[in-house]
Order: sequence, then C-alpha cells, then structure tokens
Amino acid sequence: MRTLNIGILAHVDAGKTSLTERLLFDHGAVDRLGSVDAGDTRTDDGGIERRRGITIRSAVAAFTVGDTRVNLIDTPGHSDFVAEVERALEVLDGAVLLLSAVEGVQARTRVLMRALRRLRLPTLVFVNKIDRAGARTDGLLGDVRRLLTPHVAPLTEVTDAGTPRARVAVRAPDGRTAEALAEVDTEILAALVDGPEPTGQDVARALAARTADGSFHPLYHGSALGGQGVAELVEGLLGLVPATTPDTSGGTSGGTSDDTSGGTSGGTE
Repeated sequence: MRTLNIGILAHVDAGKTSLTERLLFDHGAVDRLGSVDAGDTRTDDGGIERRRGITIRSAVAAFTVGDTRVNLIDTPGHSDFVAEVERALEVLDGAVLLLSAVEGVQARTRVLMRALRRLRLPTLVFVNKIDRAGARTDGLLGDVRRLLTPHVAPLTEVTDAGTPRARVAVRAPDGRTAEALAEVDTEILAALVDGPEPTGQDVARALAARTADGSFHPLYHGSALGGQGVAELVEGLLGLVPATTPDTSGGTSGGTSDDTSGGTSGGTE
C-alpha cells in the first residue's frame, strides 16, 4: 500500500474543511458528514476554532482508496497562521488548492500558489461552490491563468453553474490541453509545431509528468457540500500525484483512521 500526504489549502472560507469532511465521508472514514457551522467536523476539536470558525492548527485525517492511503492535512486559511502552513508544506506529496467559484482568486490564494510553485509541489486546483448563486467557471479560469499561473487546464466542465442543479462532467485532455502543456513540455511543443499531432495518450503522459514535477496544474470543479466533482478530484490525486512515502502499516481499503492531530476549521469552510 502506498501513502499520499495531501495538503488542503485555500483562502479562509473557500471550503477546506467541508472538502475534508466530504472526502472522509465518501470513502467510509466517517459515518456522517460533520457540519462546519455546527462545529462537529472531524478535524475541528479546538474551542477557539469552533467559536471563530477558522483553522488555526493543521490537522490530519486519513482515508483509503484501493491500495492507497490518503493522509489529508487541513491547513489554516487565515493569513495570521502562515508559519503553520509552511511547516505543513514540507511533508506533503501534493496539494489541492481550493478556490470559491463565487469569490474567485483571493489574496491568500495568490500567496499559497506562489509558495506551491516555488516548491514545485504537485498541485491540483479545485473550484468549489459551483452550486452557489453567483458561481463562475469560464471567467474564473481566465482569472486563474492571469493571477495564479498560466500553466493550468480544466479536466472537468460544469453545467448549470450557480444553481442547485450544477453538475460536473469529465473533460478528456484534448487539443486545448496540449496547447497549454506545450508551454512546459518540449515533446508536446515539438509535436504541435513539427507533427505528427500528439495523441490523447501523448497528452495524458505529458499531463502526468508535468503535474508530478509541479510545472502544470490540472483544474477540477465541484461542491464540497453537495459532493459534485469530488470523485473526479480523487481520481486526479491518485493518477497524477506521485507518492513519496511508503506505507508499511498494512491498512485496508475503506478503513477509518483516527490519526487526527491538532484542531482545525469551522465557520463557512
């Protein structure tokens, strides 16, 4: 069994703890979804955090999928606790950077992406809250490319964004993905310039390689509260983030982990 240490990072209130709860619930690590507003989330055990509704200390919870154990590190979103986040980054195999589809790219999001890019940490972008009124998708992608990194491509697409009917569908890597990858992958660039055109397999291989070395960022859409798009995000984590930590614990699929340290999150995350 392999182990992935995945950090969940975001500007405060983008939905980090709600995503952590959803991942744990969907994979059988908890028997019910904790509520951030109620202060009963798995990684929410600090009185101050429950009252203030923000993450102060990083907390760890785990779930298993097949032969992979995923340790989730829910990090503080508030700028006052940047040192805690920096310590967490040192032990990660990869990260999920959350954005709100309503608020978009925020100040803390930009700080976090700069740190992730500096470390060349494999990072998937997750656009949360697609079912909230005012949610944007296409316009937000432009903001991500302009304000965070140009090296990003969506692997899902949304219908009925901004409504309770919002749904997510997989978007297979295509010519647009290849064009985005060409900026960081010389083989894809050569194929586009000189031919023959890169195949779907070529694009998929380049996507995996460039995600693994932290130079490219797949983007997913979903709703942590509603559950849309979370399965696709997990598939991306398993398929695109290389594990650097061997697991000798002999854990089993669908198991429950009690390895929660520190307190985290509340409020509207």
